[in-house]
Amino acid sequence: MAIYKIIVTGSFNSGKTEFIKCISEIDPITTDKPVTEEGLKDIKSFTTVAIDFGTITIDKDIIINIYATPGQERFKFIYDILEKNALALIVLGDITSKESVSNMYKYYREFMKIKRLPAVFALTKKDLPNRIDDKVIEQLLSNKPKDIPLIKISNKNKEEVKQAILLALEQLVAED
Repeated sequence: MAIYKIIVTGSFNSGKTEFIKCISEIDPITTDKPVTEEGLKDIKSFTTVAIDFGTITIDKDIIINIYATPGQERFKFIYDILEKNALALIVLGDITSKESVSNMYKYYREFMKIKRLPAVFALTKKDLPNRIDDKVIEQLLSNKPKDIPLIKISNKNKEEVKQAILLALEQLVAED
């Protein structure tokens, strides 16, 4: 049996914890604590302060451990720890927030400074009514490398979350 690691990253409130909760076959391990930063308290009450963790079985011989990073800058020291033995990166962006979408490349770049990983950009919360227009998304992600796939998912839809994971694995195979 082979066990692999995928990292899920993105800005505050991009849906990383929900992504893990949606797909994990075990009760996910989360490190949510009350939000203490002014301005962020109005968005949500709790935030990840270390990692979130879950697993998914791809087939009887392949298990994927999924680690989600905290979204706040002050916790980015965890990136160096998480990248060890990671195979791929999924960068989430909240499709209802221009700031979250425009920060996707920043999160991608932070990991690429540490280790080159195959990546997927996934816009979350596509099921919400206040989505950003596709033209605006294109402008906000103009710096995204063209070879990185961009998909839209609901981070509460197990099949769509699984699609993002499988696409990340496909990027890994494509690089070989």
